[in-house]
Amino acid sequence: MKERWTKEQAWEWWNSHDWLVGCNYVPSQSPVLSVWKEDTLEEIMPSLKSELELAASIGFNTVRMWFPFNHWYHEREVALDRIDRVLGIVASYGISVMPVLYNDCVSFGRPEKVVIHKPMPGHGHYDVGYHGGHKNSPHIVVPKDAKGWILWDEPEYREICEEYLRDIFNRFGKDERIIMWDMWNEPGNSKRDDMSIPYLKRAFEVARECDPIQPLTAGPWRYPKNYGIDETLDVSPIERVALDLSDIVTFHCYENFDMIQRIVKQLEKEGRPMANTEWLHRILDNNIEEQIPFYHEKKIGSYSWGLVAGFAQHYLPWEWLKAARPELDYTKWQHDLFNGDHTPYNPVEIEIIKKHAGKI
Repeated sequence: MKERWTKEQAWEWWNSHDWLVGCNYVPSQSPVLSVWKEDTLEEIMPSLKSELELAASIGFNTVRMWFPFNHWYHEREVALDRIDRVLGIVASYGISVMPVLYNDCVSFGRPEKVVIHKPMPGHGHYDVGYHGGHKNSPHIVVPKDAKGWILWDEPEYREICEEYLRDIFNRFGKDERIIMWDMWNEPGNSKRDDMSIPYLKRAFEVARECDPIQPLTAGPWRYPKNYGIDETLDVSPIERVALDLSDIVTFHCYENFDMIQRIVKQLEKEGRPMANTEWLHRILDNNIEEQIPFYHEKKIGSYSWGLVAGFAQHYLPWEWLKAARPELDYTKWQHDLFNGDHTPYNPVEIEIIKKHAGKI
């Protein structure tokens, strides 16, 4: 729609769908964006299909995935055709896609030379032993006074960023294989705070001009200490902007179940359907056993992080967490549900998911 959905429109749409349960999906046999490159897509196709079949077998009906800006910039129609192909593969397993378009959870520091890098053949470099597969990532111990950098920060590139949105929404804004759009991942992260407010607003404006049939969203991810207890507390200004722009309320939380419940209680006051689009952090007692039944009961959409452990190494903890809290149990997996051979990390978790997703 060209305007923000009313609460009534949001609930009518929400109630027309089954409970959304799935994961943030990164193919195990490839770093995160290689699924969008023709050579690596063909190489990982067998494992891609087997993992989607695995996801469907436990009741997952949706996945959240990052869309490929750099590929689009250098290949345009070819990249859009490849997105269409991947959407078709995912949909063949009865699974919808929630694309992520822009992001504040980024690496720190402006590059000396701003270049939109052309994707190179093959899987690309990844670092062994690091969450996400990269030493220089948003998950490091943050350098003093450092801030994350995004392409929107460069005035000469903002029209290109908007053009990307128009191309994506003109091609896929009426595509029912897409369940909703995550316009901006974790606004204000990487110590950017309110820097992205004008860009966030503009991204929603451009998307609405294209009149998509799917809801738009961007969600909070950090919360004051007594959030949900002291009702005068709110999220940061940029996260409040995100909530006020969104058709569906989405949020992230990797903290314990008590905090999850308080966040949900507070966000329910927005009066809109909700989904937690990033969670699962066993090291911090953010677990399947508590959250899946809770989300199912409340019909809150659920996108835990990860499916099959692989190149991205999301089962490893964030680097900053190890430095900040050495007392935690790092023998536990942080994210992911299955080993590379598709055996469960914890069979009890899988049984809980299947039970609430109607698979047993």
